[in-house]
Amino acid sequence: MKKKKMIGVLVLLVFLAACIEIPEKKETVKEETAPPPDYSIYEEEYQRVMNEIEKSFLEGEKDGEIAVLRIYGILDVEDVLPITKKLREIEEGDAEGVILWIDSPGGSVAAVTQITYEILRFKEKKPIVAYIGGYGASGAYYISSVCNKIIARDDADVGSIGVIYVHVDASEYYRQYGFEFDIIKTGEHKDAGADWRSLTDEEREWIKNSVYDAFYRFVFTVAKGRNLSYDYIINYADGLTWSGKEALNAKLIDAVGNFDTAIDEIKNLTGLSNPELVFIEEESSETSEGWDALRYQLSSSLIIDN
Repeated sequence: MKKKKMIGVLVLLVFLAACIEIPEKKETVKEETAPPPDYSIYEEEYQRVMNEIEKSFLEGEKDGEIAVLRIYGILDVEDVLPITKKLREIEEGDAEGVILWIDSPGGSVAAVTQITYEILRFKEKKPIVAYIGGYGASGAYYISSVCNKIIARDDADVGSIGVIYVHVDASEYYRQYGFEFDIIKTGEHKDAGADWRSLTDEEREWIKNSVYDAFYRFVFTVAKGRNLSYDYIINYADGLTWSGKEALNAKLIDAVGNFDTAIDEIKNLTGLSNPELVFIEEESSETSEGWDALRYQLSSSLIIDN
């Protein structure tokens, strides 16, 4: 009988415990306070834009030719030859200068350094102005930095001075799902960076040194192009992007404005007063997917030669 009573009491306790509501932990939602609006800054921008529009309608006889070359999307080795071809055609043609219309988040080291060489070469013959309409980040800022002048819109993303290399080690995933790999290779490091294994300490050190070599080359190039010290550029080499206005305050660009501002700059450099604009579109490889994840990257082809 005692056992039955004990069991009955336990059942009752379990029942009562199930009926007791345990108060849920309430998450504290912090309401964000919106900053007060300052429409005066937009009014100033609007007035400046309207002034630029009014000045942009030039009439009369054209006194020369300016080329406008669009560079957009992720810059990879497939873009080097088309951009080189266009720049050399412009150099040998009638155009007295060029505007690079840039909308790019960057690209690989191999591509960016080769394009930079072509811009430096072109600049020895004719002036070149970079116009950043939306994105001029990372490797795209790298190539912009060596132009005679850089113009960017107020709301453009500018900067992102830095280098990244990402290695994914999926070996545990493969192990759990029963993947097996037979690796036949001619050297210990031939599969360095492959996702079926982790990096060795030696490989990690080698990659780190390669990343920093590319990074210091980036800082060096920007400092030379912008006529600033290496230490000054290092202060802005944290991978962040800035608005056009912030970039101007940081001396990373020469002026904030629109396309017509860039035209005014190239007119000043060439001495033309009413140039004819010849628009040229680079034959991109259309590899512009995944912009948000991209920065000035150390190309994996530098690590693994497949």
